[in-house]
Order: sequence, then structure tokens, then C-alpha cells
Amino acid sequence: MVLAALPSYGVLILLVMSTGLCILAFLLLRAQRSALQSTSIQPSKAEVDTLFRFMPEGYVGLDAQARILEVNENYLMMTGYTRKQLVGRYFKEIIVLHEGEDFGQHLKQIEDEHSQLFETTHRCKDGNLLYLEVSITAVQAHPLAYMCFYRDISKRLKAESALQHSTDLLRYVIEHTQSSVAIHDRNLRYLYVSQKYLDEYHIPDGKAIIGKHHYEVIPDLPEKWRQVHRRALAGEVVRADDDAYERSDGHTEYTRWECRPWYEESGEVGGIIIYTEMITKQKEIEVELRKAHDYLAALISHANAPILVWDASFVITHANKALADLLDLSTDQVIGKQLGTLFSFVPEDDVKEIFQQLEVSKELSNKEMEIPSAHGPGRTVLWNAAAVKGSDASGWFAIIAQGQDITDRKKIERANRQQLDELKRWFALMTQREDRILDLKGEVNELLTELHRPARYESVKEDTV
Repeated sequence: MVLAALPSYGVLILLVMSTGLCILAFLLLRAQRSALQSTSIQPSKAEVDTLFRFMPEGYVGLDAQARILEVNENYLMMTGYTRKQLVGRYFKEIIVLHEGEDFGQHLKQIEDEHSQLFETTHRCKDGNLLYLEVSITAVQAHPLAYMCFYRDISKRLKAESALQHSTDLLRYVIEHTQSSVAIHDRNLRYLYVSQKYLDEYHIPDGKAIIGKHHYEVIPDLPEKWRQVHRRALAGEVVRADDDAYERSDGHTEYTRWECRPWYEESGEVGGIIIYTEMITKQKEIEVELRKAHDYLAALISHANAPILVWDASFVITHANKALADLLDLSTDQVIGKQLGTLFSFVPEDDVKEIFQQLEVSKELSNKEMEIPSAHGPGRTVLWNAAAVKGSDASGWFAIIAQGQDITDRKKIERANRQQLDELKRWFALMTQREDRILDLKGEVNELLTELHRPARYESVKEDTV
């Protein structure tokens, strides 16, 4: 503030400094110093009028009834009025009052306080609104009662509005993102938080935690995470894909998170951003799946029957010891190999038939296959296979096949077949012998008949009648 003497008005004016008022203050101070040195050197009214007219700020002088007495060129340029259109009008016709605002009461406050700096809105000649910062000083220089200095803040307010919109948009985006996000300042106070974050940490009211310290909201955070926050505030990006911590109630939570610093315009760390994904449910599902996988793997591994699984690329992904033994290989020599490589001994026509059946029906039933062995006679295996479909049933992603060693059964079948063939041969021989005996008996009976003697073989006679 500058206390300047205006001898021509016989008043003391309290001026609130702004950019343009520096010129006026400088000249007034110079005049005051000159007045102290010589009472004959005083600024003329014309000089002061010139200063008011061309100063960068808008100026309006009011009388005690708040009628416009004088106005400078800059205010006229701001509002679009002419001097003639303004001088003599009541000032409240120009200004825009907010609901419930009493202009007269406001002027009384200015008189009591001598000077006020605030923001106001004036209506321009074309009807548009002009946003201004005003410094009003109450003076006692009849007829002048109030000196008003205006600075156009429309651009500043527009920039502030744009900044506020960006801030609101950022808050909206963060609140409604599907990720769990929290933004803190350098003192770890909450600035922004997503609804997903609130849900995962069971925080009922997001607005209530804004401005609160992170550790006040979640007091049971482990020390290792607090160290992470300190590292991030020092400029480091820290992350973990599978991190467990025990809550105060004894429950263990699993999270995937990243903590990174955000920076002020100056380049200094302004705070940290925490991205969190609560993966406790996924971990529980993974544990159950691992148990199921281990259980099935144990069943396959310890099964006496040969079992193998191959994927859509015909690469063997699972095989048990029974299968490896059948092929005279180790399990490691089987898993990861192409199906065609391990079963290259299968005739090409059989291979086409097998895969055609799998392609059409997605299963294979009772397919016999001879498996050669380098250590002795081969084995005969009866194969059954089925496709394993994906969750969307759009196609198969694996085929599991189980074999049954029927070598001994085939041997028994061959032995039984040989015995049956032998019995059939003996039966044929016996039948031939019986037929020959019958023929001989018939011949004897015929000879006896010719000799007029009775037949000896009645059964033959009955059979031949």
C-alpha cells in the first residue's frame, strides 16, 4: 500500500498496488517528496487527470450516492461505453449483484475499512459480463467519495476455470476408472481416489478421506509398504506382482501394486500415485486350481495305464511313467515332443484314420495299436481318447488319451482261437469217421439182405430209411 498526498484534492488516498498503479504511485511519491522539499512544487489537477486517464487499470470515481463522476479511457475500452453514457449514472446499474448482496451495505463496509480489494462483475454495453478485480478506496474529497481501480481478470478466471475443469475431469476419470488408484501429496494426504480403491479397501466414504493421511485411513499397513512410500517420495518407481500382507484381523490379503512419484511444475516430487489390484480372490482360485492340478497330476503319474496329453500343436504336455515305460523312454524324453515323432512307427494309413476320427467326433474309441520294443516283444495297446474343450466351447485345446495293455489278453485270445480251430478240425475228422462207419454198416446190411439173411445193424437201417 502507498500513502500519497494529493494537495489539489486536499485528501489522503490509500492505494492498493497493482501492476498499473505502480506508475501512479511513483509519480505521487515523487510529488510528495518534492512537496516536502518545496511547498511550491505540487502536481497539477491536469497531471493527475492525465495519469488516471491513461493508466493501465480501469478507473471510476463515485460520489457519495455512488453516481459515476469520472471514468478513464481504459475502463471505457473494457466495457464498451462512452464517457457520456456513464457519467451521472448510478454505479449499481453497471455492476452485477449476486443474490442477497446489498450494494449500499457494501459501500458502508468500505467506508468503515477505508479500502477493500475484491472481485466483481460488470455488465458491458453489449450485455456481456466482464470479470474484474477492484480496489475501492473511500475518500473525503467532495464531490469525490470513492476511487475504484479495476483490473480485467477474465483471462485469469478462464484459465482458472479451465484448470478447475481439468481437475474435475481428472477426479472424474480417477473415481470411475476400473483400476484401484489413489493419489497422495508429499505428506501422504489423499488428493484423489477411485471407487475401485474404496471398494477393495472397504472404505465407505471417499470424500471423507480426501485430505487425510494414508496411514490414518489404513493404519495396519506393514512397514515394508511404508518404506516403499518413502522410496517413491525420493523419486523411485517401486512395484510388486504378488505381495501378501496380514491385516489386523489376521486375514491375509494379496496385492499387485505399483507406487510411483508425480512431479510439480518445478520438477520436485509432489507426491505419489499408488496403483493397487487386490488379487486375494485370484490367489485363492490359483491355490484351488493348483491343488486340483496336483491331484490330477498325481492320478495320472501313478496310474498303471499309459496316459498322455497333447495340445492343439500336437505337442505332448503330460505323460506318465507307464507311457514312458511302454515306449522304452523316460518321462522327460516324452514331454515336449511332437506326437508324430514319438509314434512314428504307426503306419501312415492308421495315423490318417485316427486323426480323421478325432477331427470329426473329437474322440477315439477302442483303437488297437502295436507298440514295438527294443528290449523284447512288442505290446498291444487299446487306446481311447477325448478332446478337452475350452470354457467357451469354441474349440478344443488338448486331447487326453489312455491306453490299456491288452497283450496278455490278445495272447489268450489267440490261444483260444487256436484251440477252437483244433477242436473244429477234430470234429470234422470225427464226423468223417462216423459217416464212414455208417456207410460200412449200410454195406453189411445190404450184403446180408442179398443172402436173404436179416440185417445186422438196425440203427443203420433206421437211419437209411
